Amino acid sequence: MTGHAVQQSLSGKVALVTGAGRGIGAATARALAARGAGLVLTSRTAAELEPLAAEIRAAGGAAETVAGDLVEPGFVERLFAETERRLGRLDILVNNAGTVGFGPIEDVPADALRAMLELNTIAPYACMRAAVALMRRTSTDGVVVNIGSTEAHWTAQGESGLYPATKFALRALTLAVAKQMKADGTGIRICQVDPGGVDTTIQQLPPEAKPYLLAPEAVARSVVHAATAPPGVHVLDTVVVAQPFAPW
Repeated sequence: MTGHAVQQSLSGKVALVTGAGRGIGAATARALAARGAGLVLTSRTAAELEPLAAEIRAAGGAAETVAGDLVEPGFVERLFAETERRLGRLDILVNNAGTVGFGPIEDVPADALRAMLELNTIAPYACMRAAVALMRRTSTDGVVVNIGSTEAHWTAQGESGLYPATKFALRALTLAVAKQMKADGTGIRICQVDPGGVDTTIQQLPPEAKPYLLAPEAVARSVVHAATAPPGVHVLDTVVVAQPFAPW
């Protein structure tokens, strides 16, 4: 076995993936399982999780499912308690669950921003907070990978800024908590992967946009890259686009 293969192995590690039922989440779960990680899969829809878990198990992997809504009171606490109870530890959290929404400020009420912040920013923060506590209890290190967007760096659409606001905020939290983990002397690394447009069901884009879209598997590979970086290497913030000048 080469040194590269050893570096890539996640045997004995436990990864929790939110929004795992489809798209980036499902692709990431498969990629982590292929490298030996045990999986905890969560999304709001149990019917989407069970076939993926069965697929991972059939390939020789380990997968547990915990269905629920991350913005519902008490669910995040239950999710991490179940992760510890069933698999005993947590090494990787992939904060993938989220939603999109755009529109001119005249059409977007403040309540729409509030709702999107709950899922795109506050829920990942709650999961990150619970993950750090669990990682500190059960291992000497760990990796959190937050799924952001290129719109965490620039706002392509203009308009109300609804979606970019949630991803800018997530990036700020990522950078701040990463600095705290370093200052605390932990081995926990907080990372963010910022994809451009991705070919998933969350965005109903016209066929002519397809050349500018990433496959979910490409984003998954970027997540694995961050999660398998060797000790001392922190893949802090990664922008991933299908083409260098794609309009995202």
